[in-house]
Amino acid sequence: MQLMKYCVLAALIGALVGTNQARAANLLANPGFENPVTTDGYPFVGSWEAFNGGAGTSSNNSATTPRSGAMDLGLSILNTANTFAGAFQDVPNLVAGQQVTFSGFHMTSSNPLDLTSEVRIEWRTNTNNDATSTEVSRTANINPVAGFGQYTPFSLTATVPAGATVGRAVYAIQTFSGGPTHNGILFVDDTSFDVVPEPATIGLLGLGAIGCVSLGRRNRRG
Repeated sequence: MQLMKYCVLAALIGALVGTNQARAANLLANPGFENPVTTDGYPFVGSWEAFNGGAGTSSNNSATTPRSGAMDLGLSILNTANTFAGAFQDVPNLVAGQQVTFSGFHMTSSNPLDLTSEVRIEWRTNTNNDATSTEVSRTANINPVAGFGQYTPFSLTATVPAGATVGRAVYAIQTFSGGPTHNGILFVDDTSFDVVPEPATIGLLGLGAIGCVSLGRRNRRG
């Protein structure tokens, strides 16, 4: 009986450790935008690259209303139609067939918020992360609505396609649709890009626990 208790306890501890490791495996650098976003081109691994459509738009670090820490990402479009602003980061060394999740939190101080948020993952080749990188495909955009005055979560889960080794996590706002003011300010914070644990791994932990129970029963009969 004592052996079975120890064995089951060990299996449960292993499962908890495995779960915590999976949750801790955030592959994004600077997930809370505490360090400055960049606008200097390649490489896009290890930092967020900000982009915008020019006059009336901005994408930069903000200390206005961070969810945690001292900074967040501030995006704005001021009364300008058919434009955009956002930031992206490349995550290298992915393997086809892996399931990944890009998630985070966003909020707006604008009421109404007269623009559209877009979240997607662009699948690319080339772990060298240079100008020879090419796009394989991309997920469809999801359009989460940011909370007014409080952060709300967004999340996109997808499978790495054949031929891709890099996932480009993109958060953007745009005014190609909607109206009439095409105006808004939005903040993003506490982002994450994780590889989802494979069911087989979780199954092995369960089998280990079952094996321990069986061993304990055999010892009792002996």
